[in-house]
Amino acid sequence: MCESAESYEASSSPAAKAEPLRMVLLGRTGTGRSSSGNTILGRSAFWVESSPCSVTTRCQRQSGTVAGRSISIVDTPGFFHTEMSPQEVLSEVGQCVRLYPPGPHVFLVTLQTARFTQQERETLKWIRALFGPEVSRFTMVLFTCGDRLMDKPIEDFLQESSELFEFVSSCDGRYHVFENTSHDKKTQEQVQKLLEKVDMIVADNGGSCYNNVMFKRAEGALMEAQERILGSEDKTEQVLDSEKRSRTEDEEEDRRRRAERLFWCELLSAVGKGAVEGAGIVGKDKEGKGKAVRKVKVVEKAAALVASPLSISSAAKVVGGAVREGSKVLYKHKNTWFH
Repeated sequence: MCESAESYEASSSPAAKAEPLRMVLLGRTGTGRSSSGNTILGRSAFWVESSPCSVTTRCQRQSGTVAGRSISIVDTPGFFHTEMSPQEVLSEVGQCVRLYPPGPHVFLVTLQTARFTQQERETLKWIRALFGPEVSRFTMVLFTCGDRLMDKPIEDFLQESSELFEFVSSCDGRYHVFENTSHDKKTQEQVQKLLEKVDMIVADNGGSCYNNVMFKRAEGALMEAQERILGSEDKTEQVLDSEKRSRTEDEEEDRRRRAERLFWCELLSAVGKGAVEGAGIVGKDKEGKGKAVRKVKVVEKAAALVASPLSISSAAKVVGGAVREGSKVLYKHKNTWFH
């Protein structure tokens, strides 16, 4: 953890000895948080490097005296960090409140004056989720790379994204623009205007700051929401498992019933066939299969067989034929129904 730096501008004025104005820089990686901190302090307080990888991995605090005022700035790891997971980033960003009591007077959320992408959207959602709804009272959007706007008014830029406009509006419409290519005098003017806007935020909040109590409250709400989501997911999973088991059992029962019906149909058909063959109504060919006859003739002869009395020998043939053909079906299905 980087220790607080000494004031780079010696001053013994009462303003310099007063409570420092505490600011925290938040934003997606690569939006100029560290550069903005250096611009405000007027020196290279935070490490800035052109790199495809995120540079800041820990909360860092630097202090200085700007225009006779004591300023303390905390730089945080960027959201969508290239080397840290979202959980690690959220955990480390939360340290800006825990480790530097009593807490910041203002959160400066850095956004570039470029396309408002999905990552920017997610960043704003994470900030709200991490610090809770009360963070809006202490938040101001700091647009970097303002020179990219060319002659376009920042108000027109805000109107191009309803989500960005909504976020700025939730912060009581507070925003400021830094032009990175400005000369020293212009830079000083930008910083002075920023401090004036921060003073207005402090005044609106009665001199209070975002404190650890607010953060714990937001943290508790976030954990509760996560537990509800996880609990809902578990219940949903249980319901889906139950429905899946129920569907499987129903499908298995349907298959069993269909197989049972087919078995009995096949058995009764075989028994009937054997009985008719035994009575001589349908003969057998050389392969032992029933000869093809017209159904009408078979039905007529079967009806005659039922209506007329059978001799003992004829009855024996009927029963024998029925048993023979029925036994074939029973043997065929013995592993299915008799295990």
